[in-house]
Amino acid sequence: MVCLCGLLLLMGCVSRLPSHRPYDKTPIEYDIHKMSTVTAYGPWQDSTVQIQAGDKIFIDAKGTWSGGMLWESGPSGAVGPDSGRIYAAEPAATALIGRIGSGTPFTIGDQYLGEATQNGNLFMRMNDPTTGDNSGALTVDVYVRHAKAEKPTVLVEPSISRKATDIVIGSRYAVIIGISSYKDSRIPSLRYATKDARAFYDWIVAANGGMYAPSRVKLLLDQDATFRNIRDALFVWLKQAIEEDVITIYFAGHGSPESPDAPGNLFLLPYDAQYDSVATTGFPMWDIETALKRFIKAKKVVVIADACHSGGVGQTFDIARRASRGIEINPISSGLQNLSKIGDGVAVISASDEKQFSQESQSWGGGHGVFTFFLLKGLNGEADYNKDGRVTLGELIPYLSEQVRRETRNTQSPTVAGKFDPALSIGK
Repeated sequence: MVCLCGLLLLMGCVSRLPSHRPYDKTPIEYDIHKMSTVTAYGPWQDSTVQIQAGDKIFIDAKGTWSGGMLWESGPSGAVGPDSGRIYAAEPAATALIGRIGSGTPFTIGDQYLGEATQNGNLFMRMNDPTTGDNSGALTVDVYVRHAKAEKPTVLVEPSISRKATDIVIGSRYAVIIGISSYKDSRIPSLRYATKDARAFYDWIVAANGGMYAPSRVKLLLDQDATFRNIRDALFVWLKQAIEEDVITIYFAGHGSPESPDAPGNLFLLPYDAQYDSVATTGFPMWDIETALKRFIKAKKVVVIADACHSGGVGQTFDIARRASRGIEINPISSGLQNLSKIGDGVAVISASDEKQFSQESQSWGGGHGVFTFFLLKGLNGEADYNKDGRVTLGELIPYLSEQVRRETRNTQSPTVAGKFDPALSIGK
């Protein structure tokens, strides 16, 4: 009883700070927008957002996490006895904090607006030195306005009342690629990548789904998803789209760097990729960039990718593993996100970040990747938060982030990058 009273007394002394959200919309014109997940139990976590001195930064955090049994709070943190602050008197314990590179930590809280004074990646964490008993995670949107950017277009934020029907849309085109089994049997097979792509195709052409004309959808599964066919789809077939059209590109399969020693050379693996020659038979990420820059005229492009299923594929990675060189990061997700830098109107949604692997299981809809399982549930109406009969990107993205993180217990976190209109809908 004494212990219980002491516990109740301590609980009464812990005070969750109120939310402080002065901005109901993004207060800066931005060149980069990335959604990240910051866990309460992790050390400094790399958002992979690259910051340069002079960049303007706006960070918007939402959610609830706990710094131990008694310290539940939002991003602003809590105060109480033995608060466990790790950086001077501010911020409060369990608050969201950040730093750029190895620089001095600063308070983020619910919202942060400031200008960078140094170069480096943005790192974030909970303000708590002992994270072993912590739980929960925050969803954090990071917006960056580059110091040298020229005349960016201000895009409408999800918080602004704007109807999806206000957007002028031409025709809709899609390229859907799914590869579970590879011609070279030394490349590990995936269980449900082909099934995921087929299910997305079924939704996109359905009368009660995306309502795309089947003649405007290119489906490439397994043996049809060769290097040549993928290149033809992106470089030739999609050239028929004009500026007013919307293009959706979906890929489910392996993605990998060339080797552990060349992590910057990134490839999607077509059906005819070779285990011992990824560099010459993989589909280079820079070819997708070339297609978006030089061959695709549409100004609204949505790239959806589930490509990070391992720490790297191919002979060089297996040799590294046998030599006990742990391969824990696959930068394919960051490579995909970089496609959004090509220009306004490109949205890139990736199934996981570079420190995570995409999960698939029979438990999700009888056999799906968890990302595509919730992608389809969201598109079929669960993400239609305002019940207007349309699922916009502004609705779909937070739905995907929450559901996948919840289902996988924060071991897989979808990411989004790009400067796009959140009122855009993939379907009609």
